[in-house]
Amino acid sequence: MLAAVLTVVAACGEPPQVAPTPTGPLLPGPRTPGPATPPPPPTSGVPGTVTPPAGRAVDCAGNPSAEEVLDLLREEALLTSDADVTVADGPRCDEDWQYTLIEVPGLDPLQVVTSGKPGDLELVTAGTDVCTVEVRVRAPDGIRAAASCVG
Repeated sequence: MLAAVLTVVAACGEPPQVAPTPTGPLLPGPRTPGPATPPPPPTSGVPGTVTPPAGRAVDCAGNPSAEEVLDLLREEALLTSDADVTVADGPRCDEDWQYTLIEVPGLDPLQVVTSGKPGDLELVTAGTDVCTVEVRVRAPDGIRAAASCVG
């Protein structure tokens, strides 16, 4: 019987070798933090326009300024000169389009979509829902996303 067991064991060959256990860390080390300040928005090479990453509108960096958007709303008689308003977001730019969110006490936030270069802005639309046909069809992806017109 012992001879039969030895024959069976011998027929199986050598036992498999166990791979050595790694001695180093299994997870990558800590990440190095990025720069403390965000990089400036990319420009398209055309003065007064910003070309952000696809599908995103970025801070216009003062071109145009929030005050320019408010002045345009006053010119269009959508705000009075003494209106107590706060620019809650923006202007954010994508190409030569801008999105701005304005808070007016006691009212729903006013969304504003403009186009053009600083100093020569045109009002596209303003209201609580700015997802008009023109915005849905003509505005860059970043503006439509900022105004929640996607999906």
